[in-house]
Amino acid sequence: MSAADCVVCGRTKGVNGMSRWLALACAFLLGPMARAAAPDLTNWNVPPASVSLDDWTATLGGSASGAGYWADQDGRISRAGTTAYALLKADVARSFDNGWDLGIHAVFVPYHDQLSGDGYGNRVFEKDYLSLQIPVGTLEMGQQDGAAYAMSVTGPRVDDATTIDDANVTFFRNPATGAAFTNVFPVRSAVSARENFGKISYYTPRLFGIRLGASYTPAEAQHGMPFAGQGPQVPNRQTNLLEAAASYNGDVGPASLELYGGAAIGHDAARTPGYANLFDWGFGGEADGDVGNVKLAFGGGFRQSNGYAYDIDESFHAGATHSIHLGTTATTGAWIAGFEFSDALAGREPGLPGLQRLGYAPSLGYVVNSNLQLTLGWQYLRFTRDVGTFYDGRPDVALQAAFLHLMFRV
Repeated sequence: MSAADCVVCGRTKGVNGMSRWLALACAFLLGPMARAAAPDLTNWNVPPASVSLDDWTATLGGSASGAGYWADQDGRISRAGTTAYALLKADVARSFDNGWDLGIHAVFVPYHDQLSGDGYGNRVFEKDYLSLQIPVGTLEMGQQDGAAYAMSVTGPRVDDATTIDDANVTFFRNPATGAAFTNVFPVRSAVSARENFGKISYYTPRLFGIRLGASYTPAEAQHGMPFAGQGPQVPNRQTNLLEAAASYNGDVGPASLELYGGAAIGHDAARTPGYANLFDWGFGGEADGDVGNVKLAFGGGFRQSNGYAYDIDESFHAGATHSIHLGTTATTGAWIAGFEFSDALAGREPGLPGLQRLGYAPSLGYVVNSNLQLTLGWQYLRFTRDVGTFYDGRPDVALQAAFLHLMFRV
């Protein structure tokens, strides 16, 4: 049964409850518009904490995410709940007289629950790396995103955390484990085969709108610096991962245009029959333009990999996992309205089912100031497998949720 059928027939208390909850959330979010004479509560700003000593400057910032939601899943599962995470980002920087800039960076997650803040595999320390900016580009060394992911463009979003492509917040649980159900097939349309393994990266300056980037990861190791460890010695582990990307920023008439393409390859260092070296590639773009007082944006991204469900340790000779993401937004003043569509497929492999995930999500955001954004949205996801069943004994499961998300950044 589709999401529309559920709303029409009201077959569960969860859907009716969702409607009531959504109406209350709308009133909460839109209420300030009806009180034009109310005091201006947006005229404030919280900067990162900063301290300087001689030529060194240290800053501490971060973000806090919190969401209330009402979710409905096949199997007569309906629930209201909350999810949250906190992230801290520390930077130490120094500028030299010759124009070079040295940076030391760390990102860690002191708290997250099972539905959010788990983008790097349940790790407290997500990133720690050095950066050196020189006239001919930027060098990075340490535990950091690869070039293809860092430079990716896969379409506009109202809220990066609650997007249905590369989400850091979800609202659906697997009743068998309590973990996020979307872990069945975590869809990410930006090439991200190397996650946050220790690596070396280089980025050129942007020249004539074009920027190039490349990364090298010796092993699947999360020990900070590259070569500091070999990582888990498991079958079909990928080593000597190479990644390259290119992006373009420019204007075409009255519109601004961003384009991106990236690829990653790896070497299977402990190959078993049927497995292969990794090959992962993708591209995307976004166009932005003004129509009166409204800024319109549209774009998307495509990714294909021989890593089953984008797992680089499950790279097969004939593997075919691919996804497409499309998004559009309209921005006027502090308001952002948007819509996302996502379709992803992981082809069947020996002992692994074929998986498909289809999703769409409208949302409305209100940017209070540079620190705070509120987002009201609704999501619909449908997972299908060609062999076996999900928790409800069926080969497909539909999920939908209404949510109100608060993101505070410093």
